[in-house]
Amino acid sequence: PPFSFIYDGRPSAELLPNWKQTRRVRELDDRRVEIALTWTEPESGLVVRCIAVTYRDFPAVEWTMYFKNTGQADTPILEDIQPLVVTWQREGEREFLLHHGVGSPANGNDYGPLETRLGPRATKRISAAGGRPTNSDLCYFNLDWAAAGVFLAVGWPGQWAAEFARDVGTGIRVGAGQELTHFKLLPGEEVRTPRIALLLWKGDWVRAQNLWRRWMMAHSMPRPGGKLPPPQFVAASSRAYE
Repeated sequence: PPFSFIYDGRPSAELLPNWKQTRRVRELDDRRVEIALTWTEPESGLVVRCIAVTYRDFPAVEWTMYFKNTGQADTPILEDIQPLVVTWQREGEREFLLHHGVGSPANGNDYGPLETRLGPRATKRISAAGGRPTNSDLCYFNLDWAAAGVFLAVGWPGQWAAEFARDVGTGIRVGAGQELTHFKLLPGEEVRTPRIALLLWKGDWVRAQNLWRRWMMAHSMPRPGGKLPPPQFVAASSRAYE
């Protein structure tokens, strides 16, 4: 599974193979397929669900995790929940290049483009600030390794974090989710994680940006009255414009 967490002091990679697992697939429409994976811990009654949606018209997948206490007592501690934990390997000699962006810190550089080259043993950690999701950085990333890469996003209206860690060879490990998690669930309680979206691409990173926009417009933007909203000009009167 492309996620990880710690439950009662033990990592999910160690726990999940011993839990009861079910898998359900259903057609949402002619362009989307939903895959629901469920793991149940037999003693405490913790149920972990991963609900993923794949797309036939774009090379994209998105998923959200849910944790529910179906038992009669409080669960042990859940912590360090990372709905995205994936390792990719590059081919060729070109290093990983991370395209990302400034959020809206209201300092004159809002939404500016950024690039970070990730060589061997390099680590880049990016997070929100002050509990506001775009107060420092945007939660959209385009990881480029020459003629291919992956566009990824962390959907969370609060404090999130993403980390890109290179190994000594040709691999990179990416982890992302809510920045700090350490809690228990009372009987009947259920929580969800940030939504993760990935779009795999080939070609160049500019094509990837446009492919992502097309996917967003086709599947993720609101459509009041069945139509995309018209272009908007939004003004603000914050401290940045004193």
